[in-house]
Order: sequence, then C-alpha cells, then structure tokens
Amino acid sequence: MNAKNEITGWQLFFLIVQTQVGVGILSMPSDIGKVAYQDAWISMMLAGVLVQIIILMYIFLLSRFPEDTYFGIVNLCFGTILGKIIMTTYLVYFLGVLIASMTSFHHIIATWIFTDTPKWVIMLLFSIPAVYMARENIVLIARFKMLISFMLPILIIVLAWVYIQPQFLYLLPIGGSGLNAIIAGIKPAIFALMGFEAFLFFAFYVKTDRKKELRKGALATAFVTAFYVFTIITTQVFFYIKEIIVVPYPVLYIMKALKFTILERIDLVFITVWMVIALSSFISFLFIAGNTMEQLLSKQKHTKMVYIIMVMAFFGALIPTSMLEMKKFMEVLLPSSLVFTVAIPFLVMIVSLFKKPSQKEKSA
Repeated sequence: MNAKNEITGWQLFFLIVQTQVGVGILSMPSDIGKVAYQDAWISMMLAGVLVQIIILMYIFLLSRFPEDTYFGIVNLCFGTILGKIIMTTYLVYFLGVLIASMTSFHHIIATWIFTDTPKWVIMLLFSIPAVYMARENIVLIARFKMLISFMLPILIIVLAWVYIQPQFLYLLPIGGSGLNAIIAGIKPAIFALMGFEAFLFFAFYVKTDRKKELRKGALATAFVTAFYVFTIITTQVFFYIKEIIVVPYPVLYIMKALKFTILERIDLVFITVWMVIALSSFISFLFIAGNTMEQLLSKQKHTKMVYIIMVMAFFGALIPTSMLEMKKFMEVLLPSSLVFTVAIPFLVMIVSLFKKPSQKEKSA
C-alpha cells in the first residue's frame, strides 16, 4: 500500500461508526424488544461492553503485526493454503452481508415510499453511488464518511422531539423482564452492532502513532452503543412495549406520528437521511469485499474486484422474493457472523502468540 492510503484515528472512528449504523437501526428496537421487552436497552448496553472487549482483542492482534493486513496475519498464522480458504469464506460472508443489506433496503423503501417501483430499479439506484465510492481509495472513503457525519446528529435531534411528552413509565419495571430475557436480548443486540468487524480491515491504514490512533477508532463502538441505547429508550417512551413488538420499524412510525408546523411528513425527511447512512454502511462492506478478492487473487487494484462483487451482490439480492425467504437467509447469516467477527479472529490471536513479528514490525 502506498503512503496516500493512510488515515487518522478519527477517520477510522467515522469509518467504523458509518459502517455499524446501517439498515438495521430502523428495526433494531423491535428485534431486541421481542426478546428483552422493556429491558432491551440494558441488553444493548451489555452487548456494547462485549463488543468493546472484542475490539480490544482486535487492537492487540493488529498491534503485534502493524505491517500486515488482517489477511496477511491469517496467512502468517495458518499458511497460504489454509489462509486462502479462510479468505474465501470471509468473501462469501461479505457477499451475504451485501445481499442482506440490499434486500432490506429495498423492502423498507418499497414498503414506505415506492410501493410500485420494480425491485431491480431501486437496487440499481442504490448500487451506482455505492460502486462509485467503493472503487476509490480508503482516504476518499474516510473523507466521505466524515462529510456525512452531520446526519447522525440530525437523527438524534429529530428523535429527541419525543421527549416533549415522554412516557417514562413504559420503561418500568427496570429489570422486570428477568435476567434470562436480558441475557437473551444480548444476541440480537450484538447483531445490531455488526459492522465493528470492519476495524480488522480499516485499522491497517492507520500508520502514524498507531497505538494512540487505534484507541480513537475503538471509541466508535462505544458511540454507536450509546446512540442505539438512546434510540431504544426513545422508542420505548413513545410506544408501549407490546406495540414495539408488533411494529416492524418503530423509528419510522415515530417520525410519521410527529407533527411540525413547517414539515408535514418528517418521516420522509428522516428516511432520506437514513438512506445516505445505509448507503455509507454498504460502501464499507463493498470496499472490504473488493479488497478481500484483491488479496485472494493477488491483484494490484481492487477497482475491478468491486465491480465483480457488486454484480454478484445485485443478482444475489434478486433471489429472495419474499420476506419469509429473506428471514430464512438472515437466520443463517447472522449466527455465522459470530464466526467471522469473534471465533476466527480469536483463533488467529491465539496462534499469533506463537509467531514472532519480523524485525521490521518490531521497530514499527
């Protein structure tokens, strides 16, 4: 990689934040509420702590081999052949994430705005700007994510309107759902936080004051956890928990219920902002998938790989024709994500303890 492909710790922060906050934010309060009920926010806080521990594991692993990418470390630990196999499984996983993101994006847009627009049209309009950005280098992508970072405060400000007449009694009794329900709610909460694994791939581009700058990037997950806790509590002081369980996208329904003097359909403004955020998350995974294929095939540039991955994801997203099929796909994808975000990196870290960094890496 050349010197131009270098980012700062704060750029890494925004890269991770904009990767984590994607399509799932709209259904996240309902998904966790179905399990943990009014204590969903507690489950999210506990999930955030667990994810932060995982990020610390990432930092420890990557700091030992600062001159290598994550897949370079995998090859060092397991050898070229097994390393290529692991890279291939990661590529399949990223392709699954892209397909799930596109399908979920289409379902929300088709349900809420363009009910009669063909699926392929919506996905094509989504794909074009994604490819346009993902084919660029990491510096431009990081700058783009910093540029659109002002949209998250907009979401927070709009959601804060609920606190004019909040129903805090809906949060009671705290802990009333029981310890088992709270613990069970950690699983969908971790799924909602998915995207933190991007740290494994983006951290490589942080070169200056590496240890200090990586800590800044680690704050991203803490920020997203706080934002999600705020979102869950906001939906719960607006809807009674039994309503949240039934409503598929509680955040959007809150926006539709709010009335402003100037703006009549604030939900349409909200979903416009959300579309850019969802696109930003998709761009991150498309870039990572392109780079994974680049390393797998030993190519020099990831640009062509991005086009290939995008075509595969586009046609793959056309396969699910109903939410039932999509639900079955997610039931496979989400549990398998724990293998790629926790199990494999943990195994790599254990094996790396028996590997000595090169002299060049020791001096880095």
